[in-house]
Amino acid sequence: MPSSAPSPRVAAPTDAPAVCRAGLFQFAAQQAFANGCVQSRGLFWCKSGRGEFAVDGVTYPLEPHDLYVLPWGRRIAYRPSPASPMFTSHVHLVPWYRPGSRWLANVPHERSEPGWDSPDRGDVAWPGFAGVVRLRVETEAPIGRLIDYAVQWYLHSARSETEARALGLLLVGELLRATASVVAPAAPRPKELERLLVHVERGYHLGPRIGEMAALVGRSRSHVLKLFRRHLGVSAKRHVIDRQLREARALLLSTTLPIAEVGKTVGLADPYHFSKLFRRHVGLSPREFRARHGPFSMPPKPSKHSTKPPPRVG
Repeated sequence: MPSSAPSPRVAAPTDAPAVCRAGLFQFAAQQAFANGCVQSRGLFWCKSGRGEFAVDGVTYPLEPHDLYVLPWGRRIAYRPSPASPMFTSHVHLVPWYRPGSRWLANVPHERSEPGWDSPDRGDVAWPGFAGVVRLRVETEAPIGRLIDYAVQWYLHSARSETEARALGLLLVGELLRATASVVAPAAPRPKELERLLVHVERGYHLGPRIGEMAALVGRSRSHVLKLFRRHLGVSAKRHVIDRQLREARALLLSTTLPIAEVGKTVGLADPYHFSKLFRRHVGLSPREFRARHGPFSMPPKPSKHSTKPPPRVG
């Protein structure tokens, strides 16, 4: 059930947001879990892969470049795609963190946790962001770069309160500017785009080029570029790279292949280019990603939240 806390404040210039938690998460194929009452405004960004999640009983799809802004006090359950589980970034924003109070780098996820319903933390009514809001965001967009920075700051810095509050202000500002980017349900994809997507799926390891795609459907290069931008929100080149890196992550997690061999297998034969591309889009080098998540990494500590798959909704 959502929090019984008072109604959110109305946004004002004196508000004091702060980033209190952030990270990266590669879901496994059967890794479904739930949190009972998360006291933050969550920024949940799908970097690649697919899945779905349910907020307060309502299910939402998750695809690459989806950024969801999640409500305060949410009950949430995650369900990754068995064939292509999502890789995500997340940032927990506390919209109002009492000035002068002690800042803590944590967010309660259950009523039983310390700090739940703290008088020092509260929600704010952001214009255009009631309930669950879906945006489409590319890595190069300002909000995308800011989320990536916030994650790296949280994972690898000393996390000062001043920086946490400054990052909060920057993120809220970018979110409020992004309200015009909320997208309507996608229209059916053209058959020629579906044909190109099948072509990429079958031959991503060969590094398909725009000219090759254009010849396949008998259209111009510019037409192919417009198809991907208009219906997927990304360039054709970025779609190919996303597919290559998704396969690279799967190989890093499930095999002990040398990193150079992983790059070669997915169509990125130059080890330097592969590592640079991987770090740019994933936030970690291939070696760091494997050390943290791969077959010889330390197993994650058991969650104190429910580990049973949540019931299907809808």
